[in-house]
Amino acid sequence: MSRRLKLLLLLIGSAVLFGFVGWYFVWPAIKPLVPARNTSQPPALPGAVNPQAPRPSGSPDAVGGTQPGGSGSASFDPAGASPDALVIAELSRRAGILAERVESGSSEDGFRNFDDAQLNVSPTLAATFRARGEELRALHPASGPLYLILARRLVERPEGDAFVGQTFRVTVQLQVRTRDASAETPETSGYRDATITFTQSGGAWVVSGYEVKETVL
Repeated sequence: MSRRLKLLLLLIGSAVLFGFVGWYFVWPAIKPLVPARNTSQPPALPGAVNPQAPRPSGSPDAVGGTQPGGSGSASFDPAGASPDALVIAELSRRAGILAERVESGSSEDGFRNFDDAQLNVSPTLAATFRARGEELRALHPASGPLYLILARRLVERPEGDAFVGQTFRVTVQLQVRTRDASAETPETSGYRDATITFTQSGGAWVVSGYEVKETVL
């Protein structure tokens, strides 16, 4: 065997021996000191998520008012409310719906909102709504430029938390947007307060009055 071959075999043997010693003796000793590679996977999402229930419309806000678009009388616990409070909450809800209906209309459909507003009101008030619809149809016929008004109720304010007498009033604040294609300023916006009067008749509360005025916030 030549000297060169012996030297080559010696080098191979030394490398194998070094590797054996390093793997079985040296590596276990230094392994705890070497930072482990982060191979963890992100945590799995839960199988079911229970989101928080949305805040109901009309619940009190941070300053004691109500959320826009909801009934301001719905911010109490019905289970612990007095009979008057339950009825007042229902009257406030009815007032908000009626005010939004009366103050929203379009010339395209002949202001049918006033036809709908005549339901469940006193005969005198129904006649008032009917006359108002006829007046608007004369001013803004369906064949003319578009006249559109959209009202959104912001909050209902009952006059008290208990009934005194046979009448009860609820004031509804509305945001109103008007589009008049024939005007110099086609689109305008503002606020209105509509006051709805309920009168007790035969054990039921009937809408007997409706007044509205422009307001500035």
